[in-house]
Amino acid sequence: MDCELEVTVKLLLKKAGDSNSFIRQDADKTRLDVKLSHCTPSRCLHALLAGGLNDRNKAVRNCTAQHVADLVTKIGAARIVSGAKDITDNLIPAIGKLAQDASPEARLFGRQMLLFLSAEPKFNKVLDKYLTTKELATIKKIVNTLRTKGLNNEPVNPRSAIGQRPQPGNGTQKGPSLNRDHYSSRAQTQSVADKNHYIEQLSGLMGSKDFKDRIQGINQIVADSQNDPNVFDALSARLTESNSKVNLHTLMVLPEIICALEENMAQVVNTLVPAIVDSHLNSKNKPIYCAAVRAIDALISNLDNTHLLQLFCNKAMFLNGKAKADLIDKVAAIVTNIGYRKPQMVKQRALPLLWHLLGISTHSSSTHNLCNALYNEMGSELAECAMSQPLNIRQTLNKILSSLP
Repeated sequence: MDCELEVTVKLLLKKAGDSNSFIRQDADKTRLDVKLSHCTPSRCLHALLAGGLNDRNKAVRNCTAQHVADLVTKIGAARIVSGAKDITDNLIPAIGKLAQDASPEARLFGRQMLLFLSAEPKFNKVLDKYLTTKELATIKKIVNTLRTKGLNNEPVNPRSAIGQRPQPGNGTQKGPSLNRDHYSSRAQTQSVADKNHYIEQLSGLMGSKDFKDRIQGINQIVADSQNDPNVFDALSARLTESNSKVNLHTLMVLPEIICALEENMAQVVNTLVPAIVDSHLNSKNKPIYCAAVRAIDALISNLDNTHLLQLFCNKAMFLNGKAKADLIDKVAAIVTNIGYRKPQMVKQRALPLLWHLLGISTHSSSTHNLCNALYNEMGSELAECAMSQPLNIRQTLNKILSSLP
């Protein structure tokens, strides 16, 4: 089988860079693994490096780096640095190149292999022998940094370095691109080369065709939200997808995320609130409706309400049904929360909603609640502001105000 290996591996590596996730996964996780398992390590290395090391597609280089790392573990550090024929002379320059790759994932695999080999006494001699003078200085600097700070700025045991490697995040894999059993946020964040690569992996889970993988991604966001608000970006789409199980799970974990992020949530409320309100606040599914209400309440409890007032007022103006009444009540609560310190903001943003409600609705309890909240903050100024409104609005307002205790 060795004679046909190079051609076959090159073809499968190309498939690993395919835009179709099913083809990519099949090539990488099934066919290529099987092919490599039936050939000698030296032939496998030669085929992988010839077929994928210099490819322009980063997905191909990532796949190549992963399988090379597997072979390095299989061959063993001692054999590699001993100068094994057809292995060391090809492998050391390749690892040095991967350790500097533009792709974070390929770069991480390369550096893991360097760290793994660096425990061997002959490691420096091997570098001196097989790297050019220019490459040598760069790689030694990388190795020194890895020895002192580890792969993710923490000291690490060189012998366990390759055991830390992540799986490539393609979005459909069943294997743990992020740990499926533990959601330890700090450990998971440190298991990838950098933040951008981590978010790319997480987005792969969140975009998976398997709803269980999407739920896993949601749980990962819950764990990691305490460390990095940017991981929240992938969540909003899960609120608007068609699978109600994913919707419910997302809504149920939102209060925990919101509590962890607090004011950092301000940067995503313009996306999050419509996803909750438009899709779920009128839901006939009681668990989903209740979870949506709890998520809105969590926003009010944990954020400066000035970030929410305009958004809630706009939504309340155009919603229908129970969602409209619920959001009017939330606006009334916000008016009470911030009216004493932001009176001008309350006038500018809440009064247009009140005039709208008085002009179209019956004396609903929610409209009464908003009138009451505004009157408590503004007093007689509320009636004065209404003087510029049509007669029917002034009459309705006066009727409500006269009924207040």
